[in-house]
Amino acid sequence: MQDEIATHVSCDSSATIKLAHHVRTMLETINLDSIDHLLLLPHDDTQFNASVRSAFNLKIGSRRGAVIEGLQALEIITLYSMYAFSSKIIIGSLDLPHGRKLRNLLDGGLATEEELVNDVLLGEIGQGFC
Repeated sequence: MQDEIATHVSCDSSATIKLAHHVRTMLETINLDSIDHLLLLPHDDTQFNASVRSAFNLKIGSRRGAVIEGLQALEIITLYSMYAFSSKIIIGSLDLPHGRKLRNLLDGGLATEEELVNDVLLGEIGQGFC
């Protein structure tokens, strides 16, 4: 697990600073201040991403939302796991940030994918927390 974390979070402060500048540029491009929720989809699982995106769009209703996928989402999550810089961020993953174990609930039959997406990943939307 340490090797996995090391590939995403560098101890090199110059690399962390470069990542922070890169993420800030991305967030300025989408204007984080002008949206209510930002959904990050870091994985290539198109079926899961479509499920999360669909539930996200239903839950946000008339509020403003944006979605970032793939490597850009992973870069934001990497920085966000070091410092939670916005309550608008929603991570659409069962495994990220590192340490999240939602997949165990799915694999063990304790929860369905729909329950995990709607109640856990997107649970705060519409609850007044974001």
